[in-house]
Order: sequence, then C-alpha cells, then structure tokens
Amino acid sequence: MTEPLLLDSLEIKNFRAFHHLQIERLGRVNLITGKNNVGKTSLLEALWLYSNVGHPRVVWQILERRDEGAMPNRENSVPPEEIFLWAKRLFCNADESYDSPEPVQIGLVNSANRALCLSLNWLSRGSNQLKQTAKLLNHPYEAVVSALKIEIGEHREVVPLDSAGNIYLSLEKEKTACFYISADGVRMIEIGQLWDHIALTSMEDDVLKALQIIAPSLERINLIRNPFNKGRESNGLDERARISMVRMKGVNKPVALRRLGEGMNRLFGIALALVNATNGLLLIDEIESGLHYSVLPDVWRLVFETARRLNVQVFATTHSWDCIEAFQQAASESEEEGELIRLVNRNGEVIAKTFDEKDLEVATRQAIELR
Repeated sequence: MTEPLLLDSLEIKNFRAFHHLQIERLGRVNLITGKNNVGKTSLLEALWLYSNVGHPRVVWQILERRDEGAMPNRENSVPPEEIFLWAKRLFCNADESYDSPEPVQIGLVNSANRALCLSLNWLSRGSNQLKQTAKLLNHPYEAVVSALKIEIGEHREVVPLDSAGNIYLSLEKEKTACFYISADGVRMIEIGQLWDHIALTSMEDDVLKALQIIAPSLERINLIRNPFNKGRESNGLDERARISMVRMKGVNKPVALRRLGEGMNRLFGIALALVNATNGLLLIDEIESGLHYSVLPDVWRLVFETARRLNVQVFATTHSWDCIEAFQQAASESEEEGELIRLVNRNGEVIAKTFDEKDLEVATRQAIELR
C-alpha cells in the first residue's frame, strides 16, 4: 500500500522572491524548472526550513551557502544590527532598514493554522518572550538583540539569533527527516555520516545498485579513513572525513570512487541521502550536475522506485531538457505520481505551473519549452 504524501500541496508567503506562491498539486517525485533567478533553489530552501520547523541552525546554513551571512560565535562577534540584516535576506522585499519584515509562512495550501510562521523581531531587556529562552541558554539579554519567533500551530519559540547554533528547540519533535543536496554535492564528512546510518543493512544494496548505473562492474563499496589526512589537521583537513573506495570486477586492488569520475561521486551522495530520507523529504539542487544525459533515465527510475518503497518525497531542480525528458520517461513507467513544476516570473510575481505525467508526455512530444 502506498503511503500518503507528506505534502500534497505547498503554499509559501514572504520568503525570498515568493510574495505568495501556491502549488495546488504535488507528487511523490517533483521536478522544478524555470529560468535563472526565478526561485528554484529558494523553493528547496523553504522546504528545508519547513521540515526543520524553522530551526535557526538551518536559517544560518541557508545564509552561509549563499555567502549572505555567517553564524556568530565566540571568535566571530557580530553586532546585533548586522545579524538582523543578514537574517532579513530570507524575507520577501528585504531592505536595509531595521524594521521587522512581514512574517514568512510555509505549509499546505489553505492550512494556515498548521503552517510554519517565522518572524524577525527586536527584543530588549525585560522581554517576557525572551526571558525563558535566555535562561535556558544562560544568554545575556541585557542588551537589545535580534530574535527569531517560530510558530507552528499552538507551539511558539523565541530564539536570539546570535545563539542559534546551540539552541535546543521544544519544536524538535515536530521535525521531519530531510536531506538537502546542493549543486556542489555532499561533503565527505557528511558522506561518512550518511554511510554509517545504513552500513551493513539492506540499504547498502540500494546504494550499490545506484552506482552500477554508471559502473556495472562495481561489486562493493566501503569508506575508509583517509591516510593522507594523518597529522594534517592544522592545515584545515578534518580527520573524521573518510574516502570512498570501491571494488571492481577483475581488479585486485580497491579503487578510489573519485577516480571513476565526478558523476559517480554525485550519484553516491544522491543514493545515500535518498535511503537516509526514509519517511521524509529529499531535496536536490541541479540533480543532473555531473551526470551524463545517457544515465538520467535509469537514475530517475531508481529515484521513483526507491522513493515509493521507502516513503520519501523528492524535490529536485534542473535546467536540462535531457533531464526533463528522462524524468518524463520514468514517471510514465512508475506507479507513483511525478509532477513537473515550472516557476515563472509574471510582472514581479512568481507563479507555479504544474504538469502531471500525461501533460508532460504531450509537452515533451511537442517540444514545448518547460525549462
């Protein structure tokens, strides 16, 4: 029996370029297209925030990925007004004033009572909203600070942004498993963490099957400590990072995965994140990056099949027509729903057009522009 979708629709208000975006229909696997700077990556970021109930750590990760801010720490003291302006960049129509922007809202269409709501505010000494959190953190709230108010349903949390990295949120129990893969791929230290979660389980077979799309002679894969990092921590190398090694049929010695090309490394990260996202969300920016067009149909077939079996809802972006055609092929063969979502900027307002398998088949056959 197919599990119900975590998200059957999506509504985003006041987040980045989205003043009010509504997507009435979502599928098990969703491919997001559109011109540059229309908001494809922003849509993934909104889903990332939503699945993590607006956790401030995710706010900082989003800002850092785009070089829009860095999480303050003891070595990186930042004035509260600068922190405020950094965080304000996630809000629609952000300017350089110190006025609080309109709140962000992310959730299902017409379900405002269960939507995630994020507000950026100034709080000063004596603020009842801040006291409880400040005591929990042993945070000095004598001065004015910028804070994030997080609301979902009847739950509410107020967090000083300059301590967001260590905050424990009472909303943690509301989180959904979610993995975000950027266009740059997955860092080696994260690869190791994902591998440890599925090592010696049947999910190893899923990952191996994915890599065999590109290298059919691949027989085994494992992660080992990187011998080249020993004693080099002072040079910025993390000794926890490991390297991926594979065994190839007819080859006596293990081979580093990276020697087989960037596509293998990209596919390894996607497959690992997919099996780790069981009962959750997988977000992939520029899914075709590093992958030859000829393998894309099999990659999409693997994504559809694994997402169905492990109850994962997938959202990916692309600029590639080959990727769209491959997606259409896999969607037409799968029991699960595949939706193509095209974002379009109409006079400054971003809107979404959706295409299901039948619409997509007609569009690709007639070469209608969907990118």
